[in-house]
Amino acid sequence: MALAPSVEGSSLYLLRAIEQTVDSLQVEEQLAQALAAVTGQLSREIRTAEVVTGAYLDPDDAAINKIEAGYRAIEEYLPRLLLKKSSVDQDGRLEADQCDLLHTAYDRCISSLAALIESCKDLRAAVITYDLAAEPTPSESFDSAESLIESLHARET
Repeated sequence: MALAPSVEGSSLYLLRAIEQTVDSLQVEEQLAQALAAVTGQLSREIRTAEVVTGAYLDPDDAAINKIEAGYRAIEEYLPRLLLKKSSVDQDGRLEADQCDLLHTAYDRCISSLAALIESCKDLRAAVITYDLAAEPTPSESFDSAESLIESLHARET
């Protein structure tokens, strides 16, 4: 490890760090794109599915809560990526083309994660919409609020 400071200052070390950062961001981008495609397909299938009364996709709201937790975690991660992207401009060791390469990689990753967030929100909404449509509709109708209240009181007894 005695050589670490001299190697760290070398252009080879810097190029390797840039390459690893770009590769890592590309993996995140590709994963986000794949997940967004899957969640988008699920949303479309749910929205076009025939609703069966009483047959809920998520009766205890476990799925919609997990979906929400997932996209909120990604939303919390985005500011860290933006901070890292802005630090590229502060690194005096980087050439302009290297800065551009890193900015592009960060932008693409952030864009893919933002699309995944929207896709997850859409999937969550599709599940909620389906389950609301699956609610049994009351066959009883009421002429006034008073008759509705009377009916509710009658059920309590």
